[in-house]
Amino acid sequence: MADIHAAGAIMYRLDNGVPKYLILRSAHHGEWGPPKGRADGSEIDVETALREIYEETGFARAKFTPGFRETLSYMVNKKGRRLTKDVVFFLSEMPAQDLKISEEHNASHLGTIDEINAMVVHDDLKRVFQKAHAFLTKK
Repeated sequence: MADIHAAGAIMYRLDNGVPKYLILRSAHHGEWGPPKGRADGSEIDVETALREIYEETGFARAKFTPGFRETLSYMVNKKGRRLTKDVVFFLSEMPAQDLKISEEHNASHLGTIDEINAMVVHDDLKRVFQKAHAFLTKK
């Protein structure tokens, strides 16, 4: 079991049938990624993801696409300790409302899979986006 548990979502919007994916730039470290965050208390993954989507985008009514769930596991350094972190990602179409990014972020981008591959730094996170893209484009 991981020391830290988090959840979030790969959010997309179809533009003439082509999926475009939402990424947010962290105000803390400058890296791009999807809305996600740590579980609070006894939250289950879906609850964490819904709360984080709302906090980071203002989207109050995210709906998850059935059949997609990817988990990333990696090591993080927190206060001099090496901890394991699991992040569960769901897939969600963006609702038709304005994006309101949180103070945790200083920019947003809605991009094609090629743009996401160019902007996201971590290969394991790129693979989650690629799996989401394959899932959406095979349907």
